[in-house]
Amino acid sequence: MKAAAIYGPGDVRVLDIDRPAPEPGEVLVEVKACGLCSSELGMWADPAFKTEEPIFFGHEVSGVVAELGEGASRFAVGDRVTIFTDRGGYAEYVAVPEAWAVRLDAGTPFDWALGEPIGCAMNGAARSGIEVGDTVALIGVGFMGGLILQGARLKGASRIIAVDARPESLALARALGADVVVDASKEDAARRILELTGGEGADVVIEATGKQGALDAATDAARIRGRLIIFGYHQGGKRTIDVQAWNWKGLDVVNAHERDPQAYLKGIRTGIKLLEASQLTVAPLLSHYFELKDINAAFRTAASKPDGFLKAVVTF
Repeated sequence: MKAAAIYGPGDVRVLDIDRPAPEPGEVLVEVKACGLCSSELGMWADPAFKTEEPIFFGHEVSGVVAELGEGASRFAVGDRVTIFTDRGGYAEYVAVPEAWAVRLDAGTPFDWALGEPIGCAMNGAARSGIEVGDTVALIGVGFMGGLILQGARLKGASRIIAVDARPESLALARALGADVVVDASKEDAARRILELTGGEGADVVIEATGKQGALDAATDAARIRGRLIIFGYHQGGKRTIDVQAWNWKGLDVVNAHERDPQAYLKGIRTGIKLLEASQLTVAPLLSHYFELKDINAAFRTAASKPDGFLKAVVTF
């Protein structure tokens, strides 16, 4: 089968390898879609990244059950699923424990049902502590920000202030129902949030970029005894924080990422239910599609972010 592995910066190769056989309690999934994650982009773009062995990667996977391992009984061959995996989803097939698969309705498009990022965003919204009536400031409205914006509304936020600097992200925020959109390329985002909240700051500020500037703005934009949610995936070096401001404001700071597979799966199940009930939308967040043979072009596109870019998906 064909599978992609990263060898070094800017070097992803599509190889011919043996098709995996599902072990007892596993299902073999024929991959139909795998989203490109910014955490993978960090490896691809980092000139200091090194690996002695090729890394088979890709974890935002949906597809069709192709084979059952001994004792696997939750699914049948032909069932549509999205999965949690760390075993290399940029491949024609991937095997995972059957407990790591979530069933999809017959009409759910595979590219919409990228379970891992959906679950990550729903878990982030759950950990945000948003209460009915809260004013929420969201800094960063890319693919993940677009998901968590919807999660914030479902949690009961009465007012959402969305901040970004890219025209496509600002348009996305409007389309998803943000009450106010702030163009960070034209004005100071934290100052504008303070103006919009009568000088108090937002009840909950969600930083969803993984960048130092957004972390600084989030600190400034949060109200006294507010909540600062670090949802962006911070990579590429250390960050600095204004601990004095955090102390003085008495902020509750939450790093809203999960690493426990069971927590991930809970978020995936929640997100898929919302998606299939038309309470969560994914289609407007997907902008660029690639075949597996063009995976390096997918990474180049994600790194350069051309006009209109939000999310790259590899389809099979």
